[in-house]
Amino acid sequence: MSSANNNFSGLTVGQVRVIFRVPVEYGHFKHPLAYVEWFTPFNVPVADLGMYQISRSFRGHHRRASIIPVTQIERSVHLIPKFGKRIDPTWATDDVLERCKAFFVNCYLRHLDFLLFRYLID
Repeated sequence: MSSANNNFSGLTVGQVRVIFRVPVEYGHFKHPLAYVEWFTPFNVPVADLGMYQISRSFRGHHRRASIIPVTQIERSVHLIPKFGKRIDPTWATDDVLERCKAFFVNCYLRHLDFLLFRYLID
């Protein structure tokens, strides 16, 4: 993430799809690897909520994804679907991350997240 609006330099929300080890015949990796699909960078908090809105990140009509060492994963975050004027009744807990187009990053779930998101902004 690169934005002059906040102190989240280098942090982006990603969905870990799988954690795996590479067989030794393909090289030595000290830590397991993770296949991660990325969301858009943090921008400016939504004024009424104080939360950041993110969505899936795409490159050429494909989800932007990477394989990274698990040691680069900082923490989990809580995403709240952006429902709009009405909630889609077909969404379920097991597929809402796939079906919803936008999310809010819940900075109020843990007090440390609240401090990070609320008070460390330039």
